[in-house]
Amino acid sequence: MEKYKIVQTLKQGALGKNVVVIEKHKQQTTKTGRLLIKKVSCIDEQHANDALEEMLPLLKLQHLNISTYKELFITWSSQTSSLFLCLVMRYSKKGSLNDLIETHRDLKKKMDLMLMQKFLGQVLDAVEYLHRMNVIHRNIKPSNIILIDESYCMLEDLSVQTLMLDEAKWNIRAIEDPMHKSWMAPEALEFIFSLKSDIWSLGCIILDMATCSFMNKLEALALRVAIRSHSKKLVKTLEKIRKREIEKANDISDVLIEMLHIKAEDRMSTKDLMKLPFVKDCLLASGKPVVIIKKPLPTSVTETLLQGGLPSVLEVMNCFLDRPEVQVKALEQLLALVDQDKDLPWLLDMVESVTSIILSHQNILEIQMCACKLLYKILSKAFINHPDNVPSEKYVADALLSILRNYPTDEELLSMVCQMLMIISTNEDSMEHLQNIDTFYDINQCLNNFSHNKEISLSCLGLLWSLTVNAALPDKTPLKEAVNLILKILDIYLNDGDRAESACSALWVLSLQGCIEGAEFEHLTLLLLKCIKLHMQKAVLVNNAYQGLASLVRTSELAAFRIVVTDDNSPGISLIKETYQEHRDDPEVVENMCMLLSELVLYDEIVPELLSNSIHEMLLEIETRFTSSEELLKLATKAIKKMNEFLPKIKSEKTRE
Repeated sequence: MEKYKIVQTLKQGALGKNVVVIEKHKQQTTKTGRLLIKKVSCIDEQHANDALEEMLPLLKLQHLNISTYKELFITWSSQTSSLFLCLVMRYSKKGSLNDLIETHRDLKKKMDLMLMQKFLGQVLDAVEYLHRMNVIHRNIKPSNIILIDESYCMLEDLSVQTLMLDEAKWNIRAIEDPMHKSWMAPEALEFIFSLKSDIWSLGCIILDMATCSFMNKLEALALRVAIRSHSKKLVKTLEKIRKREIEKANDISDVLIEMLHIKAEDRMSTKDLMKLPFVKDCLLASGKPVVIIKKPLPTSVTETLLQGGLPSVLEVMNCFLDRPEVQVKALEQLLALVDQDKDLPWLLDMVESVTSIILSHQNILEIQMCACKLLYKILSKAFINHPDNVPSEKYVADALLSILRNYPTDEELLSMVCQMLMIISTNEDSMEHLQNIDTFYDINQCLNNFSHNKEISLSCLGLLWSLTVNAALPDKTPLKEAVNLILKILDIYLNDGDRAESACSALWVLSLQGCIEGAEFEHLTLLLLKCIKLHMQKAVLVNNAYQGLASLVRTSELAAFRIVVTDDNSPGISLIKETYQEHRDDPEVVENMCMLLSELVLYDEIVPELLSNSIHEMLLEIETRFTSSEELLKLATKAIKKMNEFLPKIKSEKTRE
């Protein structure tokens, strides 16, 4: 803060204190020389550093209607003994879209359609750009859309996951001023943010602009709160918009219905919104320039530019971002270099440039294909030769997900992308980032559309396991959907050992997450038993299947009884004895088998069945053979102890007979 002089303190925002400043060395006092600094209080140094690291990529954003941050830095206040992350941004005295709406509201005046479309077109284009770059705004509201002049606005105050998860701070601000959270999507109130959360917030702005002539501030606030849980409230309001003869009422209604679905997955993406008539009119009214198609550079010029080694090629790529033909040739040249050289350090130097190309040319399939092939080779070599050096930067995951979402039917691309997502998920930072950006919905879409493609299925199942195991996930909805999809895959491809192994792994962690419901317990139990029977020699599969069965039995009596029943669908308890004979020298398999038995003996009705099938004798043998395996012995002893309680009763019954 040393280089800035505070000239005005503004009203506190949802996340921090806002001050207007000038740079001391410029000695400017005019409005044009002023900047706004948002001072966000941080819990500790780690919190500040995490937030700063997450925000740094935002400095690279370039869009005419996005007010990007000029600078980011961390400072310590000795007066309050607090650590602050300071966000330096443009300052406008002309007000915000919120001021414009409230002026019309006070006058009970309809907003001019052309004015409404002009500003909305700019904001929609800005949000589409952010989403194309896989950036979530997280805080879209009218007060964060600043008016530069009567026909030009900018979206500001982009936030990040680290800052938006401070629940205590949000709750305090919500009590002080409920307006702060009223623009947030239903799931965002639970601190689950996605691209679709931005769509909801933008829809609320359109709703506010359309209703400002007949709804006061409190009524508008109440409406935004109500439509989060009652879709009929929105339908009634849309009827009022039509009755009040708001211009383009039907087109506005069509857009709002698509943007304000209570479930995030039901909302339209920005890409699809652009196809709707009202949005097209908004873009046209905002004067968005038509894309200029440049004449391609002659081949000889491109070849001359790309002469030289890696640094030269990367420099050309960065200088000619707007020349697709140059990018394709450069990527092809880099592919050849990668095939020739195994030196990892310089390979990893390419990652940022390649991901930047992917994000900058999302609509050009040829570039996406070349860049994807190159990135796949780089990440594969890194994973095989130096797994600790697999890139962990968030932009890698963002680039891969952009391909996944832009080309949902291209199997060749998706196969590479899914495998790369598997690779980067081995890194803890990447894994956490993927958990936070709705990757589970993308996995489900791939499993649903490409269950026939073995490579895609295996990668998705492995990725699902990687992102779910040991994770604390607040939203289990996509995981529960995944269970049904995996059960269908197993039903079809039960005889495929590789698919069955990956499916068992994924289903095990999903059962630990509590995602198995109702009739799924019996269905899944039978499938796991069949997997063990069909693929008895695959130790990894058997391990995962027994862990999954133990988890099911822990929560479902139906699953427990399904295991011990012998019929045409299941071999019953004999399968456990068969497993022991096959893997008697593998302590890990035996341990997981004992884990299941330790859960089964908790059901009194099942214990006699286990005793009659000589499971007690088998456990005693295990106890004598694995004396050095502490956890295994613990599980075996637990089952033996429970079964010992039943032995006198059973002996007595036999004596009477």
